[in-house]
Amino acid sequence: MNGAINSLPGPLPAVDAMVSMLPTAEFHSSVIASLRHVFVPYLAATALAVPLGVAIGLSLTFRDLVFPSLEMLRPVPPIAWIPIAILVLPTTLASIMFITFMGAFFPILLNTIRGVERVEPDYVKAVQCLGGTRRDVLRQAILPAALPSIHTGLVIGMGLAWVNLVAAEMIADAGLGRLIWVAYTTGNYANIVAGVIFVGLLGYASSTLVRWIGQRRMSWNVETSS
Repeated sequence: MNGAINSLPGPLPAVDAMVSMLPTAEFHSSVIASLRHVFVPYLAATALAVPLGVAIGLSLTFRDLVFPSLEMLRPVPPIAWIPIAILVLPTTLASIMFITFMGAFFPILLNTIRGVERVEPDYVKAVQCLGGTRRDVLRQAILPAALPSIHTGLVIGMGLAWVNLVAAEMIADAGLGRLIWVAYTTGNYANIVAGVIFVGLLGYASSTLVRWIGQRRMSWNVETSS
């Protein structure tokens, strides 16, 4: 234990490693690969989780049929999905994206359900009283009222997609997770710290981007804008 602690680099070696990494082609390709491994599954998770969450939030019958199975999958840690993904999916890239997809999917789903369930019934009645159809109720009452909660899920989902990324990229040919793993196996501890910092910075920037888009789309909402 003491040897491992003594091997941990201080701030200056870590900064030197970061500066050394920045101009290299390997670092650039790793960042591009990691961004692809996060954003493509994140968009897919959003496209699936939001409508599914709306359906579960609106229909008690649909919730009873679908939600228990999803709740059983939610606590499974990302590391446990790796062997299953390798066995079931045809390519390594698909396996990586599946693991990051799982990280983003559940926060978006749960926050969408919560947002729909908390919509004030008066909003729905107001649209119905004005002759609105079920589609009008969904578009003009339910979705706008649920958007702040959905936005929260999108921000959390982005962060968890980056959390899952490092575990997923241990089986990858490229990416920051792979870079960190190679640094560990070769005993280059300064590069491990540098890679972790870069993952943190990119995760922070990605979550900030999602938060900024949400604030622009929901400037009417005081909670989101603050």
